[in-house]
Amino acid sequence: MKKISYILLSILLIAGAVYYYTFVYAKNHHRDAQSETAIKISADALTAAYQNNEQAANKLYLNKAIEVSGNILTTNKDQAGHSTLLIGKADAFSNVSVTLISTENISKKIGDPVIVKGVCTGYLSDVIINEGVLK
Repeated sequence: MKKISYILLSILLIAGAVYYYTFVYAKNHHRDAQSETAIKISADALTAAYQNNEQAANKLYLNKAIEVSGNILTTNKDQAGHSTLLIGKADAFSNVSVTLISTENISKKIGDPVIVKGVCTGYLSDVIINEGVLK
């Protein structure tokens, strides 16, 4: 009986800690990348850096505020309703995928030049930028 009580108490404590971190701590301790000084780079140079040497590029850009410039290739919405952009060259294998903070529609059109500031979170088939804001 005591063993079951300890297991239930442990589960409740873990659930409480997960709830607190997810809904309280993370919301109040959110990083404001827009107030940070950004590394300025073109979408083509950023993707080339990751394609040439991902480890070296991660040391330079991963989890840092960056300001990326380039032409819009596509615009969409993600599952949460946030606007997303693909920036770079239409004929390139890899480009920069940006998820904006905003859920509003993007006023710029495909092919328009754009500058986006956000946080680089790594490289999959594209370089990923989150928490983006159009400049």
